[in-house]
This record gives sequence, structure tokens and C-alpha cells, in this order.
Amino acid sequence: MAQTPKVIDRRVAWLDGVSVEAIEILAKIQHEAINGETLSEHQKNMTELCSGYLYLLRLSKDYGLFDSDDPFNLFEKETLH
Repeated sequence: MAQTPKVIDRRVAWLDGVSVEAIEILAKIQHEAINGETLSEHQKNMTELCSGYLYLLRLSKDYGLFDSDDPFNLFEKETLH
């Protein structure tokens, strides 16, 4: 039986990949803080940046931003076989 090709939105795949990186950064910084290390300004800024990114990505998904085509035509949909 032949499988139906799956079409993915490359925007979502790309942004989800970035979210994995953001989560890894947050986990590393949290681990350092739990171990009693004093966080640098850079680490505090990265915490804010990564947290903000994850928050906005969640809102974008919750409110259907990815339900329509990319208005800037930066990403094509990709068919996986």
C-alpha cells in the first residue's frame, strides 16, 4: 500500500528547531543557577531572549499564525515522500 506524501510547513519545522536550541540554552543556564553559580548579564539576557522566543512561538501556534500561507513567500511547503 502506497503512503500518501506528507506536506510540511517549513516555517514551523525551522522555528521548532530553533525552539529546541532555546530549550537547551535555558536548561544549561538553569542547571548552572541550581548549582549555585552566579549568572552573568549575558546569561540573564539569553534567558530572557529564549523565554520570549518560546512564548511568542506558542502564541503564534495557539492563534493560528501558521494556518495561512507565508505572506512574505520566504518558505515553500515541502512534500516528504
